[in-house]
Amino acid sequence: MSVNKIVTKVDGAINKTINFNDLKAGLAAGAHTITVEAFNGATLVSTQTKNITVAEAVSYDADYQAVLDYATTNAIALPDSAQQDIDNQLLIDYKATGAWVKDDCFMKFTGTATPAFKLIDWKRLISMGAYGSLVWSDTGAKGNAANAYIDTKYIPTDAANKWVIDNAGIMVGLNSFGTTSGAFIGAKNISGPQTRLYIQQTADDNFDINGVGSSRNNLILGLNGLYLNATDTAAITDDTVLYPLTAQTVAEQELYLFAYRRDQIAQAFTDVEITYATFGTDKRAEHASMKTVLE
Repeated sequence: MSVNKIVTKVDGAINKTINFNDLKAGLAAGAHTITVEAFNGATLVSTQTKNITVAEAVSYDADYQAVLDYATTNAIALPDSAQQDIDNQLLIDYKATGAWVKDDCFMKFTGTATPAFKLIDWKRLISMGAYGSLVWSDTGAKGNAANAYIDTKYIPTDAANKWVIDNAGIMVGLNSFGTTSGAFIGAKNISGPQTRLYIQQTADDNFDINGVGSSRNNLILGLNGLYLNATDTAAITDDTVLYPLTAQTVAEQELYLFAYRRDQIAQAFTDVEITYATFGTDKRAEHASMKTVLE
C-alpha cells in the first residue's frame, strides 16, 4: 500500500501533516511524481514516492457557468461532468449561429440531467413549473395527452422581452408527434387571437403567432420554427410557408408546453416529445444553422 500522507506527533497529538495530494496546488496539468525524503543529518534514511495527476482546469462558457451556478444556489443537482461538457459545447455552437442574442428563453430537455435541471431556462435563469405526469428521458420531455404540461412562466407582452408585435419567433424540436391532437406550445388571450403551434392528427397543423396564422400539414420531427417580422410570417419546417400579415395581438398569458393556456387554464394536452424550445424574435435567418447544432 502506498503512502499518501505523513503525520508527525508530539506527546501523542498530531503536530504536522504532509498530505501528498495537497502538494498539487500550483502544479501544471498532467502526471507528476512526488518524492518525500527523510534525512538524519546528511544521511538519507527513507524515501517515499507517490504518482499524482493534476487535471486540466475546467473553464466553461460564462452563460453555461451561470446555469450551473443557478442550480447550485437552488440546490438542484448538477449533470455529471460528461454532460456538462456536452452542454457547454452545445451552447458555444448555438451562440455561433447568432440565435442566442435573439432569444428570451432557451429550454433544453435532452441529456442525462435531472428533470429539475432540465426545467431551468438557460436564458432567464429561472425554474419553470412542471405539472401532471411528464415523462423525462435522455431524448427529451414527453407529455401525456391528459394533464401534463410545463408553465414556461414566459409572457410575450412583458416589457423586458424581445418578442414584440412585428418581430417574434418560436423554435421547437420534436422527437415524436404523439398520438392525439392538441397544442404543444401556446397561449390565448381571454378574447382575441392566440399564439400556438397545434397538431391535429386528422387534419392540418395550425400555426398562430401574434394573431397571424394558417393551417398546413408540414410539421416535422426535428426543428420547427414559426417566425414573424414586419413583412410576413414563416413556418419553417420541411419547407418555407409565407403568410400575409393580418390584425395582430400579442398573447398576454404564459406560454405553456404540451398544452396551451386558454381562459386561464391548461387545455388541448398532447403527448409529443420535445427536445428544445426557444422564444424570442424572428430567427428564420438562423434556422438552418440552428438545425445543424440542435439536431
